[in-house]
Amino acid sequence: MRDYSSFFEHVGFHKYLDKNGCVILNLKVKPEVVSEEGTVPSGLFSSMLDIVIGSTIGETLQLLTSTVNLNMNYFDFTNSGSYSAHASIINRSGKVIVGEGMVLNGEEKVVAKGIGTFKVLSRHSDEKGRTV
Repeated sequence: MRDYSSFFEHVGFHKYLDKNGCVILNLKVKPEVVSEEGTVPSGLFSSMLDIVIGSTIGETLQLLTSTVNLNMNYFDFTNSGSYSAHASIINRSGKVIVGEGMVLNGEEKVVAKGIGTFKVLSRHSDEKGRTV
């Protein structure tokens, strides 16, 4: 599982597998990523869920995935400092898999929830997801 990128470092993400083998994505909010009002931008939560749902599918199948669609619900943008996200697969149909996930604040309250459709890529695909 890829757990590092310059984007992760810039934003403050940390991805790992918990003791049950579930993908967890943590975020410690950095001052430079909050809005002018001091709230967490919705894009951070949608990025968290895109990453954690796609990674959960990828870890389960041991294949690469590509996001087809991501629908989000946001409940609270108050900056609580730290967040965690986890996901599960809710439907499989050939190369299309649907997963759902949620972002929790430090008090374990749900602040965002998403459902995403992902395409499973061939073992032999280029960087754009095209079968080669």
